[in-house]
Amino acid sequence: MEYLIFTGVVLAVLLLLYGYGLNYALKTEYYTVTSPGLRKDIRIVLLTDLHACEYGPGNSRLLDKINDLSPKFICIAGDMTVKGGKNTETVLTFLRRLVQRYPVYYAPGNHEIRMTDHNEYRRRLQEMGIHYLENKIMPLENNICIAGLDMPEYWYHKFWQKRVCSPEYIEELLGRRRKGAYTILLAHNPEYFPCYAEWGADLTLSGHVHGGMARLPFVGGVISPSLRLFPKYDAGQYEYRGRYMILSRGLGLHDIKFRFFNVPEISCIKLQKTED
Repeated sequence: MEYLIFTGVVLAVLLLLYGYGLNYALKTEYYTVTSPGLRKDIRIVLLTDLHACEYGPGNSRLLDKINDLSPKFICIAGDMTVKGGKNTETVLTFLRRLVQRYPVYYAPGNHEIRMTDHNEYRRRLQEMGIHYLENKIMPLENNICIAGLDMPEYWYHKFWQKRVCSPEYIEELLGRRRKGAYTILLAHNPEYFPCYAEWGADLTLSGHVHGGMARLPFVGGVISPSLRLFPKYDAGQYEYRGRYMILSRGLGLHDIKFRFFNVPEISCIKLQKTED
């Protein structure tokens, strides 16, 4: 019996060390999205949910991995900070280095909108040249538009609180999508993906779920931030009526910092033109 107890304790400690150690790992996941609405092939990088964590001094490891990918531009789908503002300067230092090399398009998540100094944070991002998209659509070259969705905190709810979204509500926030343009939507919360697609997003880029917090082999994410067990959208690529979502596992955690079978993710996305 004592041997079994000792073995159990050792295994539990090793599992905790493994879960904590994954906070310092980084993995690039590669996705391909095809569409006849694209005029040329483009590589972009999606970052989400850094939560003021740091990979090397000034996030040098993270920046090196991004540079290795040579993206056309960077999309950020929210929660780079934490709501209490801790280590915000670390985030700003990293973003300043990032925007010196790439165009950066950033939509807020629930942590940004909860920051007491959100206005100051926004101002500093805009001053360094980041396109901070709060319910705004920005046209780019090659027939691409990027839309940044800023949903009120009401939409970040627990599973027992009923929320019904509609494409009409997204249109109230964003306006109509640009007709004929390939539209990328930065929307932090993936829960409403069908609604985003029906609004007209050709590609939705999301985070928020942290890969389901922990992941089980062959099962996927275990629990969402809304405390929903085995959430429908946890990580990876999804399709709804010919439109797509890339959902990142995210780069960091903010409270309980254990990532079981859930490596932090940089998302590298190839937008590939196809013939009509």
